Amino acid sequence: MERRLVFGEDAPRYDRARPTYPSALIDDLVDLLGAHARVIDVGTGTAKGTRLLAERGMTGVGVEAHPAMAAEARQHLARYPGWRVDVSDFEDWTPTDGDAPADLVSSAQAWHWVDPAAGLATAHGLLRPGGWIALWWNLAEEDPQPIRQEIDAAYEEIAPGELFSPQIRRDEASPFDDAPAVVEFRDPTERLYRWNLTYTTAELLDLISTHSNHQVMPAELREQLLDAVATIVDRHGGTYDYPYVTRLWSAQRV
Repeated sequence: MERRLVFGEDAPRYDRARPTYPSALIDDLVDLLGAHARVIDVGTGTAKGTRLLAERGMTGVGVEAHPAMAAEARQHLARYPGWRVDVSDFEDWTPTDGDAPADLVSSAQAWHWVDPAAGLATAHGLLRPGGWIALWWNLAEEDPQPIRQEIDAAYEEIAPGELFSPQIRRDEASPFDDAPAVVEFRDPTERLYRWNLTYTTAELLDLISTHSNHQVMPAELREQLLDAVATIVDRHGGTYDYPYVTRLWSAQRV
């Protein structure tokens, strides 16, 4: 199975374990677009990000490649009659009447699974002039806590090269660098939102089990890592204060 599709193998766990996104980020999108924007949400997953847009009054369609993830998303969006979820890769998706031109193309935690040039060209074609594209990810902030140093040391010992969590890269290029020459987005902007979430041992194991690098590991190796993390967190009182940074890239269609 393609790595981008492994999340759907346990969609309820993904929905239960994965964090939401900062309200300040959604506030910024509402400031840009208003509360009644028409949205195409790419890689909607279980609608973790989509729900936040729907709660503010936005309407639209989620595009999700895995049927199980799409089914989970539909359950969560059922209370918002202005939303539906289509099963498709974004690059191959065909809009229906009323889907486009959209005010916003959004993607929470999923754009890295989209072909970059084709995805930007598709998004450009679906947006109205002056519409926006907003792409965001939850990443792990640098963490100097002793508990985190112990976890990282355990990973290095048991599975060298594997990461406990995706790290923020200060030198990461803008996703808009991949735009084809005929696609015009104005002034791509990066914003960072820092926040924390406290996990119990069981909640943290649930979370890291949903990361794609853990899902494709041999089961024995994954269990070794989970056992090591559990031992460390329990030794530190049974909770881990996870420092997140959410990175948002946004740009306006010319």
